Amino acid sequence: MAEYRIEDLAREGGTTVRNVRAYQDRGLLPRPRRAGRVSLYDGGHLARLRLIGQLLERGYSLVSIKELLDAWDNGRSLGGVLGLVAEVTGPWSDEEPGRMTRAELTGMFGGLSDPVAIAGAVQFGLLEPEDDTLTVFRVPSPRELAVCAELHAAGVPVHAVLDHLRALRADMERIAGSFMRLTETYLWQHYLKDSSLEEAPEMAELIRRLRPLAQRSVDSELARAMRRLATRQLGETLGRVLKAEDAAAEPQPEAPADPEAPALERFPFMSDEWIAAVSRLSRLITPDPEKRTPHPAVVDIVVSDVPGRDDPAELHLDVFHGRVLVRPGLLPGPDLMIHMDCPTARSLLLDNDRSLPREALVDGRMTARGDLFALTTFREAIASLSGWDLAGVLTELTAPEGD
Repeated sequence: MAEYRIEDLAREGGTTVRNVRAYQDRGLLPRPRRAGRVSLYDGGHLARLRLIGQLLERGYSLVSIKELLDAWDNGRSLGGVLGLVAEVTGPWSDEEPGRMTRAELTGMFGGLSDPVAIAGAVQFGLLEPEDDTLTVFRVPSPRELAVCAELHAAGVPVHAVLDHLRALRADMERIAGSFMRLTETYLWQHYLKDSSLEEAPEMAELIRRLRPLAQRSVDSELARAMRRLATRQLGETLGRVLKAEDAAAEPQPEAPADPEAPALERFPFMSDEWIAAVSRLSRLITPDPEKRTPHPAVVDIVVSDVPGRDDPAELHLDVFHGRVLVRPGLLPGPDLMIHMDCPTARSLLLDNDRSLPREALVDGRMTARGDLFALTTFREAIASLSGWDLAGVLTELTAPEGD
Protein backbone atom coordinates (compact mmCIF):
# COMPACT_ATOMS: atom_id res chain seq x y z
CA MET A 1 0.00 0.00 0.00
CA ALA A 2 1.28 3.45 -0.91
CA GLU A 3 2.40 5.67 1.94
CA TYR A 4 2.64 9.44 2.01
CA ARG A 5 4.42 12.11 3.98
CA ILE A 6 2.10 14.84 5.19
CA GLU A 7 3.06 17.20 2.34
CA ASP A 8 2.34 14.51 -0.26
CA LEU A 9 -0.96 13.58 1.41
CA ALA A 10 -2.11 17.21 1.39
CA ARG A 11 -1.20 17.60 -2.27
CA GLU A 12 -2.95 14.37 -3.33
CA GLY A 13 -6.00 15.28 -1.24
CA GLY A 14 -6.27 18.78 -2.69
CA THR A 15 -5.77 20.59 0.59
CA THR A 16 -3.04 22.07 2.79
CA VAL A 17 -0.74 20.67 5.45
CA ARG A 18 -2.38 23.03 7.93
CA ASN A 19 -5.80 21.54 7.17
CA VAL A 20 -4.51 17.97 7.52
CA ARG A 21 -3.19 18.77 11.00
CA ALA A 22 -6.44 20.55 11.90
CA TYR A 23 -8.49 17.50 10.83
CA GLN A 24 -6.27 15.30 13.00
CA ASP A 25 -6.75 17.58 15.99
CA ARG A 26 -10.54 17.42 15.53
CA GLY A 27 -10.53 13.64 15.25
CA LEU A 28 -11.57 13.53 11.59
CA LEU A 29 -8.31 11.90 10.47
CA PRO A 30 -6.57 9.09 12.38
CA ARG A 31 -2.98 9.63 13.45
CA PRO A 32 -0.27 8.53 11.02
CA ARG A 33 2.13 5.64 11.43
CA ARG A 34 5.50 6.68 12.85
CA ALA A 35 8.67 5.47 11.17
CA GLY A 36 11.44 6.95 13.26
CA ARG A 37 10.97 10.70 13.09
CA VAL A 38 8.80 10.51 9.97
CA SER A 39 4.98 10.39 9.98
CA LEU A 40 3.52 8.22 7.21
CA TYR A 41 -0.07 8.14 5.94
CA ASP A 42 -1.71 5.44 3.82
CA GLY A 43 -4.48 5.14 1.23
CA GLY A 44 -7.13 5.06 3.95
CA HIS A 45 -6.04 8.49 5.12
CA LEU A 46 -6.17 9.77 1.52
CA ALA A 47 -9.67 8.38 0.88
CA ARG A 48 -10.92 9.88 4.13
CA LEU A 49 -9.28 13.25 3.35
CA ARG A 50 -10.93 13.38 -0.08
CA LEU A 51 -14.31 12.52 1.47
CA ILE A 52 -13.91 15.37 3.97
CA GLY A 53 -13.16 17.75 1.11
CA GLN A 54 -16.23 16.62 -0.84
CA LEU A 55 -18.51 17.08 2.15
CA LEU A 56 -17.06 20.51 2.93
CA GLU A 57 -17.67 21.60 -0.67
CA ARG A 58 -21.30 20.55 -0.28
CA GLY A 59 -21.73 22.82 2.73
CA TYR A 60 -21.42 20.35 5.62
CA SER A 61 -19.85 21.55 8.86
CA LEU A 62 -16.90 19.76 10.43
CA VAL A 63 -19.16 18.66 13.30
CA SER A 64 -21.61 16.99 10.89
CA ILE A 65 -18.76 15.41 8.95
CA LYS A 66 -17.31 13.94 12.15
CA GLU A 67 -20.68 12.37 13.01
CA LEU A 68 -20.82 10.73 9.57
CA LEU A 69 -17.24 9.50 9.82
CA ASP A 70 -17.87 8.12 13.31
CA ALA A 71 -20.80 6.14 11.89
CA TRP A 72 -18.52 4.89 9.12
CA ASP A 73 -15.90 3.84 11.69
CA ASN A 74 -18.60 1.90 13.56
CA GLY A 75 -19.26 -0.22 10.49
CA ARG A 76 -22.31 1.55 9.11
CA SER A 77 -22.46 2.00 5.34
CA LEU A 78 -22.37 5.58 4.11
CA GLY A 79 -23.39 4.74 0.55
CA GLY A 80 -27.03 5.71 1.07
CA VAL A 81 -26.12 8.76 3.12
CA LEU A 82 -23.69 10.02 0.49
CA GLY A 83 -26.34 9.42 -2.15
CA LEU A 84 -28.72 11.55 -0.10
CA VAL A 85 -26.03 14.22 0.30
CA ALA A 86 -25.41 14.22 -3.45
CA GLU A 87 -29.15 14.54 -4.16
CA VAL A 88 -29.56 17.51 -1.82
CA THR A 89 -26.31 19.35 -2.55
CA GLY A 90 -26.00 18.58 -6.25
CA PRO A 91 -27.27 20.90 -9.00
CA TRP A 92 -30.97 21.75 -8.79
CA SER A 93 -30.94 22.81 -12.43
CA ASP A 94 -29.95 21.17 -15.70
CA GLU A 95 -27.89 24.23 -16.62
CA GLU A 96 -24.21 23.55 -17.20
CA PRO A 97 -21.60 26.10 -16.04
CA GLY A 98 -19.61 27.88 -18.73
CA ARG A 99 -16.20 29.41 -19.23
CA MET A 100 -15.39 32.83 -20.62
CA THR A 101 -12.28 34.89 -21.27
CA ARG A 102 -11.93 38.53 -20.31
CA ALA A 103 -12.04 39.48 -24.00
CA GLU A 104 -15.25 37.47 -24.56
CA LEU A 105 -16.81 39.09 -21.51
CA THR A 106 -15.93 42.56 -22.81
CA GLY A 107 -17.47 41.73 -26.19
CA MET A 108 -20.60 40.32 -24.57
CA PHE A 109 -21.16 43.65 -22.78
CA GLY A 110 -20.65 45.80 -25.86
CA GLY A 111 -17.02 46.70 -25.25
CA LEU A 112 -17.48 47.57 -21.57
CA SER A 113 -14.33 46.72 -19.60
CA ASP A 114 -14.88 47.99 -16.06
CA PRO A 115 -12.75 46.37 -13.29
CA VAL A 116 -15.18 47.54 -10.59
CA ALA A 117 -18.13 46.00 -12.46
CA ILE A 118 -16.18 42.75 -12.81
CA ALA A 119 -15.39 42.82 -9.09
CA GLY A 120 -19.10 43.32 -8.39
CA ALA A 121 -19.96 40.33 -10.59
CA VAL A 122 -17.38 38.23 -8.72
CA GLN A 123 -18.71 39.40 -5.35
CA PHE A 124 -22.23 38.38 -6.38
CA GLY A 125 -21.08 35.05 -7.83
CA LEU A 126 -21.82 35.66 -11.52
CA LEU A 127 -18.12 35.14 -12.30
CA GLU A 128 -15.43 33.03 -10.64
CA PRO A 129 -11.77 33.74 -11.59
CA GLU A 130 -9.93 30.62 -12.72
CA ASP A 131 -6.42 32.01 -12.26
CA ASP A 132 -4.41 34.93 -10.96
CA THR A 133 -4.35 36.75 -14.31
CA LEU A 134 -8.10 37.46 -14.25
CA THR A 135 -8.27 36.63 -17.96
CA VAL A 136 -10.41 33.49 -17.65
CA PHE A 137 -13.59 33.10 -15.62
CA ARG A 138 -15.89 30.23 -14.73
CA VAL A 139 -19.53 31.20 -15.27
CA PRO A 140 -21.79 29.25 -12.84
CA SER A 141 -24.97 30.35 -14.67
CA PRO A 142 -24.54 31.37 -18.33
CA ARG A 143 -28.28 32.08 -18.48
CA GLU A 144 -28.09 34.64 -15.68
CA LEU A 145 -25.04 36.29 -17.24
CA ALA A 146 -26.86 36.45 -20.59
CA VAL A 147 -29.78 38.20 -18.87
CA CYS A 148 -27.35 40.78 -17.47
CA ALA A 149 -25.85 41.36 -20.92
CA GLU A 150 -29.30 41.79 -22.51
CA LEU A 151 -30.39 44.28 -19.85
CA HIS A 152 -27.13 46.21 -20.27
CA ALA A 153 -27.57 46.25 -24.05
CA ALA A 154 -31.09 47.61 -23.55
CA GLY A 155 -29.68 50.51 -21.53
CA VAL A 156 -29.68 49.36 -17.90
CA PRO A 157 -26.37 50.23 -16.13
CA VAL A 158 -24.40 47.28 -14.81
CA HIS A 159 -24.60 48.50 -11.20
CA ALA A 160 -28.42 48.65 -11.47
CA VAL A 161 -28.53 45.10 -12.86
CA LEU A 162 -26.41 43.86 -9.94
CA ASP A 163 -28.61 45.68 -7.43
CA HIS A 164 -31.65 44.02 -9.00
CA LEU A 165 -30.03 40.58 -8.81
CA ARG A 166 -29.17 41.09 -5.12
CA ALA A 167 -32.81 41.90 -4.37
CA LEU A 168 -33.96 38.98 -6.52
CA ARG A 169 -31.68 36.58 -4.69
CA ALA A 170 -33.08 37.72 -1.33
CA ASP A 171 -36.63 37.15 -2.66
CA MET A 172 -35.67 33.68 -3.91
CA GLU A 173 -34.21 32.81 -0.50
CA ARG A 174 -37.56 33.68 1.09
CA ILE A 175 -39.47 31.59 -1.47
CA ALA A 176 -37.11 28.63 -0.98
CA GLY A 177 -37.52 28.97 2.78
CA SER A 178 -41.29 28.81 2.37
CA PHE A 179 -41.02 25.59 0.37
CA MET A 180 -38.69 24.07 2.95
CA ARG A 181 -41.10 24.89 5.78
CA LEU A 182 -43.94 23.32 3.79
CA THR A 183 -42.07 20.06 3.18
CA GLU A 184 -40.71 19.94 6.71
CA THR A 185 -44.17 20.32 8.23
CA TYR A 186 -46.04 17.85 6.04
CA LEU A 187 -43.36 15.46 4.76
CA TRP A 188 -40.08 15.38 6.63
CA GLN A 189 -41.46 15.32 10.16
CA HIS A 190 -43.55 12.30 9.26
CA TYR A 191 -40.94 10.67 7.03
CA LEU A 192 -38.06 11.06 9.44
CA LYS A 193 -39.96 9.74 12.45
CA ASP A 194 -38.06 6.74 13.77
CA SER A 195 -35.83 6.87 10.65
CA SER A 196 -32.30 5.52 10.39
CA LEU A 197 -29.37 5.81 8.02
CA GLU A 198 -30.64 2.71 6.20
CA GLU A 199 -33.61 4.76 4.96
CA ALA A 200 -31.38 7.37 3.30
CA PRO A 201 -31.89 5.94 -0.25
CA GLU A 202 -35.68 6.29 0.11
CA MET A 203 -35.21 9.86 1.33
CA ALA A 204 -33.02 10.61 -1.69
CA GLU A 205 -35.70 9.25 -4.04
CA LEU A 206 -38.33 11.45 -2.38
CA ILE A 207 -36.15 14.53 -2.89
CA ARG A 208 -35.58 13.55 -6.53
CA ARG A 209 -39.35 13.49 -7.13
CA LEU A 210 -40.06 16.74 -5.27
CA ARG A 211 -37.18 18.79 -6.65
CA PRO A 212 -38.85 19.93 -9.93
CA LEU A 213 -42.08 20.98 -8.19
CA ALA A 214 -40.70 24.19 -6.69
CA GLN A 215 -39.30 25.32 -10.05
CA ARG A 216 -42.59 24.62 -11.85
CA SER A 217 -44.70 26.53 -9.34
CA VAL A 218 -42.30 29.50 -9.34
CA ASP A 219 -42.29 29.61 -13.16
CA SER A 220 -46.08 29.55 -13.26
CA GLU A 221 -46.57 32.22 -10.60
CA LEU A 222 -43.84 34.46 -12.05
CA ALA A 223 -45.45 34.33 -15.50
CA ARG A 224 -48.84 35.23 -14.00
CA ALA A 225 -47.41 38.11 -11.93
CA MET A 226 -45.34 39.51 -14.82
CA ARG A 227 -48.35 39.49 -17.16
CA ARG A 228 -50.59 41.21 -14.59
CA LEU A 229 -48.06 43.88 -13.59
CA ALA A 230 -46.87 44.53 -17.15
CA THR A 231 -50.48 45.00 -18.29
CA ARG A 232 -51.16 47.41 -15.43
CA GLN A 233 -47.96 49.38 -16.06
CA LEU A 234 -48.72 49.62 -19.78
CA GLY A 235 -52.17 51.02 -19.01
CA GLU A 236 -50.75 53.58 -16.57
CA THR A 237 -48.06 54.65 -19.05
CA LEU A 238 -50.53 55.04 -21.93
CA GLY A 239 -52.83 57.02 -19.66
CA ARG A 240 -50.03 59.45 -18.77
CA VAL A 241 -49.08 59.87 -22.43
CA LEU A 242 -52.65 60.57 -23.50
CA LYS A 243 -53.11 63.11 -20.71
CA ALA A 244 -49.86 64.82 -21.69
CA GLU A 245 -50.92 65.00 -25.33
CA ASP A 246 -54.30 66.40 -24.38
CA ALA A 247 -52.58 69.10 -22.34
CA ALA A 248 -50.15 69.78 -25.21
CA ALA A 249 -47.27 69.46 -22.79
CA GLU A 250 -44.03 67.61 -23.12
CA PRO A 251 -43.72 64.70 -20.69
CA GLN A 252 -41.03 65.13 -18.07
CA PRO A 253 -38.24 62.59 -18.64
CA GLU A 254 -37.30 60.37 -15.76
CA ALA A 255 -33.93 61.01 -14.18
CA PRO A 256 -31.41 58.63 -15.76
CA ALA A 257 -29.59 56.13 -13.59
CA ASP A 258 -26.22 57.38 -12.44
CA PRO A 259 -23.61 55.47 -14.48
CA GLU A 260 -21.01 56.37 -11.88
CA ALA A 261 -22.89 54.73 -9.00
CA PRO A 262 -20.87 52.00 -7.28
CA ALA A 263 -21.30 48.44 -8.56
CA LEU A 264 -20.27 47.00 -5.19
CA GLU A 265 -22.31 47.00 -2.01
CA ARG A 266 -20.53 49.23 0.50
CA PHE A 267 -19.83 48.54 4.17
CA PRO A 268 -18.22 50.53 7.03
CA PHE A 269 -14.43 50.16 7.07
CA MET A 270 -13.25 47.21 9.20
CA SER A 271 -16.81 46.11 10.02
CA ASP A 272 -17.45 42.37 9.97
CA GLU A 273 -19.34 42.84 6.69
CA TRP A 274 -16.43 44.75 5.15
CA ILE A 275 -13.90 42.08 6.15
CA ALA A 276 -16.18 39.34 4.78
CA ALA A 277 -16.58 41.21 1.47
CA VAL A 278 -12.81 41.67 1.13
CA SER A 279 -12.38 37.99 1.95
CA ARG A 280 -14.78 37.00 -0.84
CA LEU A 281 -12.85 39.17 -3.28
CA SER A 282 -9.42 38.05 -2.11
CA ARG A 283 -8.96 35.85 -5.19
CA LEU A 284 -8.82 39.11 -7.14
CA ILE A 285 -6.03 40.47 -4.94
CA THR A 286 -3.03 39.46 -7.00
CA PRO A 287 0.46 40.98 -6.65
CA ASP A 288 2.42 42.25 -9.62
CA PRO A 289 4.06 39.10 -11.09
CA GLU A 290 7.41 40.89 -11.04
CA LYS A 291 7.06 41.76 -7.34
CA ARG A 292 5.88 38.50 -5.84
CA THR A 293 6.62 38.16 -2.14
CA PRO A 294 9.60 35.82 -1.66
CA HIS A 295 8.58 34.48 1.76
CA PRO A 296 5.21 32.81 2.51
CA ALA A 297 3.73 34.01 5.79
CA VAL A 298 0.57 34.18 7.88
CA VAL A 299 0.03 37.67 9.32
CA ASP A 300 -2.58 38.28 12.04
CA ILE A 301 -3.89 41.87 12.13
CA VAL A 302 -5.76 43.53 15.01
CA VAL A 303 -7.24 46.98 14.35
CA SER A 304 -8.38 49.03 17.37
CA ASP A 305 -10.58 52.12 17.73
CA VAL A 306 -12.86 51.14 14.85
CA PRO A 307 -15.95 53.40 14.73
CA GLY A 308 -19.12 51.43 15.37
CA ARG A 309 -17.30 48.46 16.95
CA ASP A 310 -17.04 47.65 20.64
CA ASP A 311 -14.20 45.22 19.99
CA PRO A 312 -11.11 45.36 17.79
CA ALA A 313 -11.38 44.13 14.21
CA GLU A 314 -9.47 40.89 13.60
CA LEU A 315 -8.33 39.49 10.27
CA HIS A 316 -5.32 37.76 8.77
CA LEU A 317 -3.34 37.70 5.54
CA ASP A 318 -2.20 34.37 4.12
CA VAL A 319 0.62 35.13 1.69
CA PHE A 320 1.96 32.26 -0.41
CA HIS A 321 3.17 31.72 -3.99
CA GLY A 322 2.58 35.38 -4.69
CA ARG A 323 -1.06 35.28 -3.59
CA VAL A 324 -2.46 37.56 -0.89
CA LEU A 325 -5.57 36.00 0.67
CA VAL A 326 -7.54 38.02 3.22
CA ARG A 327 -9.59 36.12 5.79
CA PRO A 328 -11.62 37.12 8.89
CA GLY A 329 -10.40 36.15 12.36
CA LEU A 330 -6.96 35.32 13.72
CA LEU A 331 -4.97 32.12 13.21
CA PRO A 332 -3.01 30.55 16.06
CA GLY A 333 0.77 30.73 15.80
CA PRO A 334 1.10 33.36 13.04
CA ASP A 335 4.46 34.33 11.59
CA LEU A 336 3.68 37.95 12.43
CA MET A 337 1.19 39.76 14.69
CA ILE A 338 0.34 43.37 13.76
CA HIS A 339 -1.55 45.82 16.00
CA MET A 340 -2.62 49.24 14.66
CA ASP A 341 -5.37 51.80 15.12
CA CYS A 342 -8.15 52.38 12.62
CA PRO A 343 -6.81 55.63 11.07
CA THR A 344 -3.49 53.91 10.39
CA ALA A 345 -5.25 50.91 8.81
CA ARG A 346 -7.36 53.22 6.64
CA SER A 347 -4.29 55.12 5.42
CA LEU A 348 -2.47 51.86 4.77
CA LEU A 349 -5.22 50.04 2.87
CA LEU A 350 -7.30 52.81 1.29
CA ASP A 351 -4.93 55.76 0.80
CA ASN A 352 -2.08 53.79 -0.82
CA ASP A 353 0.50 55.22 1.61
CA ARG A 354 3.38 52.81 0.92
CA SER A 355 5.77 54.56 3.29
CA LEU A 356 3.35 54.18 6.19
CA PRO A 357 4.46 50.79 7.62
CA ARG A 358 7.97 52.04 8.37
CA GLU A 359 6.77 55.39 9.75
CA ALA A 360 3.99 53.83 11.83
CA LEU A 361 6.38 51.34 13.39
CA VAL A 362 8.74 54.15 14.35
CA ASP A 363 6.13 56.43 15.94
CA GLY A 364 4.19 53.62 17.66
CA ARG A 365 0.95 53.70 15.68
CA MET A 366 1.73 50.15 14.64
CA THR A 367 3.38 47.34 16.59
CA ALA A 368 4.72 44.12 15.12
CA ARG A 369 5.75 40.93 16.86
CA GLY A 370 7.20 37.99 15.02
CA ASP A 371 9.57 36.99 12.26
CA LEU A 372 11.61 39.71 10.52
CA PHE A 373 11.13 38.05 7.14
CA ALA A 374 7.37 38.03 7.76
CA LEU A 375 7.48 41.79 8.37
CA THR A 376 9.13 42.22 4.97
CA THR A 377 6.46 40.00 3.43
CA PHE A 378 3.74 42.10 5.10
CA ARG A 379 5.13 45.35 3.64
CA GLU A 380 5.37 43.81 0.17
CA ALA A 381 1.88 42.31 0.42
CA ILE A 382 0.41 45.70 1.36
CA ALA A 383 2.20 47.23 -1.63
CA SER A 384 0.70 44.49 -3.78
CA LEU A 385 -2.79 45.29 -2.51
CA SER A 386 -2.27 48.86 -3.66
CA GLY A 387 -0.92 47.86 -7.06
CA TRP A 388 -3.28 45.12 -8.24
CA ASP A 389 -5.08 45.56 -11.56
CA LEU A 390 -8.34 46.29 -9.70
CA ALA A 391 -6.98 49.30 -7.84
CA GLY A 392 -9.79 51.09 -6.07
CA VAL A 393 -11.91 48.04 -5.29
CA LEU A 394 -11.20 48.34 -1.55
CA THR A 395 -12.30 51.96 -1.70
CA GLU A 396 -15.42 50.98 -3.64
CA LEU A 397 -16.25 48.46 -0.90
CA THR A 398 -15.93 51.08 1.84
CA ALA A 399 -18.82 53.28 2.88
CA PRO A 400 -17.94 56.96 3.43
CA GLU A 401 -16.99 57.82 6.99
CA GLY A 402 -20.02 58.74 9.07
CA ASP A 403 -22.47 56.59 7.08
